[in-house]
Amino acid sequence: MAKWGQRRLVYLLALLLAGLLLVSLGRFAPAVAMPPYTLTPASTPTPSLTPTPYAEPEGCQRPPDDYTRVWIGEAQFNARTLAMLDHAQALYFAQGGYVDFRRAITQGSYNAGEVAASFGTHDGGGAVDLSVRSRINWEVLWDEIEPMVYTLRVAGFAAWLRETDDLYPGSPIHIHAVAIGDRDLSPAARAQIDGTFGYLRGFDGLPQPDGVPHEDRHGGPVICEWMREMGFEDMRGQPVPSPTPGGTANPGR
Repeated sequence: MAKWGQRRLVYLLALLLAGLLLVSLGRFAPAVAMPPYTLTPASTPTPSLTPTPYAEPEGCQRPPDDYTRVWIGEAQFNARTLAMLDHAQALYFAQGGYVDFRRAITQGSYNAGEVAASFGTHDGGGAVDLSVRSRINWEVLWDEIEPMVYTLRVAGFAAWLRETDDLYPGSPIHIHAVAIGDRDLSPAARAQIDGTFGYLRGFDGLPQPDGVPHEDRHGGPVICEWMREMGFEDMRGQPVPSPTPGGTANPGR
């Protein structure tokens, strides 16, 4: 019994020494650096001319049926368009954006004949152009462009980036947006939605002299239920109406 007691004491002492050794090693071991948590950047949208199964995106909201004319600085809008722009702003801010859409306005609606390069898209209601340059140093805010375009689309606009030289040599970079379902749209603006070169067909809205539409560089239309109720659907893959001479579009509806 005495020997058994001695062995038990030795065993307990060994366990105690081993535990102390492990603690000591752990205390002086170099710390393992954990990688910082970072958000995965959104992938670049891929142009597609194939309709995708319908699922209403988060953030869709039917705009008010209000066509009261309002002014924001030197730009005129109807209340419906302005409500859509403000809704896009809220969605964009919720994603961490910092561009003030109202302060970024470079051209509004009801601007008939004032800007020839707009080829009539701003003659009626529902149209707006936004700057994508910093108000501090005039640099292009490349990281903000896709979030701006996407939130404008969720709010109900057909929206695209117009890069430098897209409209004419030296034309400024900006976002062009047309409110879907606006009853005051000019024929040219309506054609940008569902005409030959239209947004709902998966194109960039720019008439081409050769009649060949260019794909939407932002990945295709965003469809909300209220748009469908008004008769606007994803039209990718549907027969495209023939363009008229000079590259102007015949509306598909």
